Amino acid sequence: MKKWGLFLASALLLAACSNEETEPAGPDETEDTEKAEMAVEQKSMTEEGFITQVSGESILVNNIYFSIPEDVEVQLSDGAETTEGVIRDIRTGMKVSLDYNGPLAESFPMQGDAETITILKDEESVKQADALEAFINAEQLSRLIMMGQPIVRDNEIGFLFSNMETGEMSEVRIDLDTHEYTIGGEKSE
Repeated sequence: MKKWGLFLASALLLAACSNEETEPAGPDETEDTEKAEMAVEQKSMTEEGFITQVSGESILVNNIYFSIPEDVEVQLSDGAETTEGVIRDIRTGMKVSLDYNGPLAESFPMQGDAETITILKDEESVKQADALEAFINAEQLSRLIMMGQPIVRDNEIGFLFSNMETGEMSEVRIDLDTHEYTIGGEKSE
């Protein structure tokens, strides 16, 4: 029985090591594969978050820098109706939904190209944006990166952020009504 097992293992090993070449893919098959790969790379994505920096021709939303080409589509949405906007409407602190084609450049912060920027003007989004803007102004943070998506619950917004000037990472919680906030559990002055 051992001889048959050894014989079978040897046969499988020899078959795996054969010199037989497979036929190369034809030009149509290679082209289809390249198109499929390109389609995956060009997948349309959406990022929702807050603008924490506006500089030149780019904005920072959460932890992604988006370049803003001249032909970017800017919209204003109050939840019921969407109207056309312009690049000049974009401000630090605003809540936006941003459409882009992936993939993002693997850097920190990541980088991508915006296609459509929708400024969210519904009541809840404006309330959140006002609280964030008050925090940024009070702390005089010109270079703030939100780490991930902010969490909104119990009338407060909370998020991790990195101060790019000092390299410090902290958790902040902002009351949506009073704009009072805590950084790392300590109440602001």
